[in-house]
Amino acid sequence: MTRIRPTRLGQGLAAAAALVAMTTGLAACGTGNSDSSSATDTDANPTLKIAVGSNALNYLPYWVAESDGLFAKHHVKVDVVNANALAVAPALLTSGQVDLLISASGQSVAVAATGKPVSIIANLYDYSARGGAFVGGPKVTSIKQLQGMGSNCTLVTTAKGTATYAAAKQYMRAYDIRCKVSALATNALTVTSITSGQADAGTFAAADGAAVVAKGGHYLQNPATMTDAEANKLVPAPFPALTVTGLKPTLKSKSQAVERFLAAINEALKTISSSTPDDLATSLSRLPYFTGVSRDTMTRTLPIILKAVPTPAAGGEITKAAWKAALTSYHKDFDLPGFDPSAPQFAYSKMIDMSYLKAAHAQ
Repeated sequence: MTRIRPTRLGQGLAAAAALVAMTTGLAACGTGNSDSSSATDTDANPTLKIAVGSNALNYLPYWVAESDGLFAKHHVKVDVVNANALAVAPALLTSGQVDLLISASGQSVAVAATGKPVSIIANLYDYSARGGAFVGGPKVTSIKQLQGMGSNCTLVTTAKGTATYAAAKQYMRAYDIRCKVSALATNALTVTSITSGQADAGTFAAADGAAVVAKGGHYLQNPATMTDAEANKLVPAPFPALTVTGLKPTLKSKSQAVERFLAAINEALKTISSSTPDDLATSLSRLPYFTGVSRDTMTRTLPIILKAVPTPAAGGEITKAAWKAALTSYHKDFDLPGFDPSAPQFAYSKMIDMSYLKAAHAQ
C-alpha cells in the first residue's frame, strides 16, 4: 500500500482546523461513550465508530439522536471513541480509528489537503453571525464608541482558524473598526482579558459572551437579538460549519450503517423543530457529556443554537453555493495557512457526497 505523506499545506491546515472546531456554544469537558460501545457489528445492527469535535450544544442533532435512542430505532449501533476530539479528530479519521467524524468542516478540508479521499456527507450546523457574541468591556458600551477609538483599542479573540477569530475579522470589516487584534489560545483567556481590563472588546462563543456581560461587560452585538440585516452584513451567506465526514472507502464499505445513522439524524432534526428549548434541555440532561451543566443554562443558550440548526426540509443537505461560501470564508476570514479555495481537491465534486443523505431520506 502506498503511504500518502502529509504536505506542508495539509499539516498547516490540520493544525488550524483543530482550532476551527472550537465552535460557538456551551460545552462540557471530557470524552464519552454511548451505551453501544461494546456492541459487535452485525447485518441487523451494524456498528459505527465516531468522534465528535467537542461536547458543545452546537452538535445538537447528534446529541438529540443519541439521547432519544434514535440510532437504536434505526438499527445502527454507535461507538463514541472520543466526544471531545478537537485536536485529534483528523488523525482519528485518517488512521481508521473512527468511521465518521462529526466536527468542523475545516477539519475535513485539512484531511483533504493531505491527499486522503474524504467526503462530507451531511451538515449539522450552519456558520452564521448569530453563532457568537461581540462584547465590550466595562467601559465600552457600543460599536460607535469602539469606532471612535481608532487604533487606540484592543480587540481580543482566539487564534487564527477559529470561528471567533473569523468573527473578529467580520466585525472589523463591516463596521470599520481599527483596533489592534490580540489572538489568544483559548476562550477562557479571552474572557479573562476582557474582565481584567486588558482588552476593550472581543468576539466570543455565546456562553462566554454571556459570562463577560455578567461580570460587567456590555453586548455590542447580542446574537439573541440580532436582526437579519445585521447578521447578513457580517455573513451574507451562512455555510456548513459542523458536518459529518468519512473516508470514501469506509463510507462505501459501511454504506448501510451510514445511511441508517443519517436517517436517525434526520429524525432528530424533526424532533428539534417541534421541541421547545426546555424540552431539549431535559433530553440532553440525560447524557453524560453535560454533567455539571444545569438545565436552566442549557435552556437559555439553546435559542441561539437553534437559529443555526438545519430545518427538516433542508435535512442536512449541502449545496454547491453553500460549499463555495464555506471555502471563500475559510480563505477570507479564518486565515488558514496556505489555503487556496480554488485547489481541485477542495472542489464540491471532490469533497461533497449527498448520495448517503438522499438514501437516508428515502428510508
